[in-house]
Amino acid sequence: MLLAGIAACASYGPASAQNALVTPQLIGRPDAPVSISISPRFAYSHQTNMAARRDVLVEAFEGWVRRNPDVKIQVVVQQGDDAVGRTKLVQDATAGRAPDAVMIEQIAYPVFYSLAQSFDPYLTQKEIADFFPGVLQGMKDPKSGEVKFLQFTSYTSGLWYRRDLVSAAPTTLEELRTEAKRLKDEKQFRYGLFALGGTEILQNHLLPHVTAAGGEIFNNGQPVFGEPKNKEALVKVLSYWKDVVKSGTAPAQITSASGTGDVTSRVAADEMPFILGGSFFSSGIIGTGKAENWAFAPMPQFAGAPRVQYQGGWSWAMFTKDKAKQALVADLLMEVYVGRDGMARWGKAGGYTPTRLSVMEEHTAFVNDRLANSFAQAVASATALPNNRYVASVDAALTNAFQQVVIGSATPEKAVDEAWATVQGQMR
Repeated sequence: MLLAGIAACASYGPASAQNALVTPQLIGRPDAPVSISISPRFAYSHQTNMAARRDVLVEAFEGWVRRNPDVKIQVVVQQGDDAVGRTKLVQDATAGRAPDAVMIEQIAYPVFYSLAQSFDPYLTQKEIADFFPGVLQGMKDPKSGEVKFLQFTSYTSGLWYRRDLVSAAPTTLEELRTEAKRLKDEKQFRYGLFALGGTEILQNHLLPHVTAAGGEIFNNGQPVFGEPKNKEALVKVLSYWKDVVKSGTAPAQITSASGTGDVTSRVAADEMPFILGGSFFSSGIIGTGKAENWAFAPMPQFAGAPRVQYQGGWSWAMFTKDKAKQALVADLLMEVYVGRDGMARWGKAGGYTPTRLSVMEEHTAFVNDRLANSFAQAVASATALPNNRYVASVDAALTNAFQQVVIGSATPEKAVDEAWATVQGQMR
């Protein structure tokens, strides 16, 4: 839920260790006549425990309020359950009491398209065109075409692989299965292939593979995965996982793996040569000290299928209807998070993939970063993750289907039928 920011402030970075302009809940002079409010996530705020992120944000915020001395920024940090927070934000935005700007994840866009205000008056066409196409697709309200969100981080799913063991990443799922089994046997790995199978199966695995196999999970915002052609594609994908687990190449225990820590602990222990999963594993893998052996490639698909990538990320939405405040909010967000320099600073400090082409092409931190370039290349051609009101229920149903198949409790056909019946029941 949205809670007030924590009161304690240990160290606020090199620019303001004793700086009254930047405090946990207020940035700027307390007596400044104009007040705007923002609501970031804790880890994306200047209250974060991560020093590199905190220092970058404190410096940027301080610079902005010094250039705008008549403005103070009220900070309301988001903490707690995301679903509860979204529900509260909908209520607050509808009633006109939401913070002026709020950080929102890409998958929640549909809930807020009608409530968020347009950024169009405050962006140039050059700035808008600088966002990766798939990112921009999600940022725009599908009805009005207006930019309603400013996405400043991105993630995608693909194949992590041991580049010291294979010269190039497998490009097909069939090749991946063969190589994973070979390396497991030859190098005595515990697993040949690992993945997070306990959560977000839809976005991490099923969406790109089902789409590339010629099926659909959604069509025009409606679940359609139970229709014959789509069911066939989904069954094909689930059958692949059934075979990979049955052969011993991947463990059935992936159904209980749901966090980055489940991956990085195994990377640290050298337990597998391949991981299907998110670019967001990067900071954890880097933290193991073994990142030099790992590389990231786009999602492999079945032989003959086209390449399909999906991307998501975090964005800012604006809820104030006051035009003067809108201009200030847009300027602040561009300065700190979304503009070329701000995004570059934040991306480098936080370990995030930027969403703008110019940042990737012009900033040394990304131009010379092997992993960052791999992530950007995958995101650049990615489509926005589907965002409709059925995503959560479909994700839950298909995650259960995936898990039942992996542990051998249901055939792929039965698992899909049960998931389809569950979702249809919820739609009535």
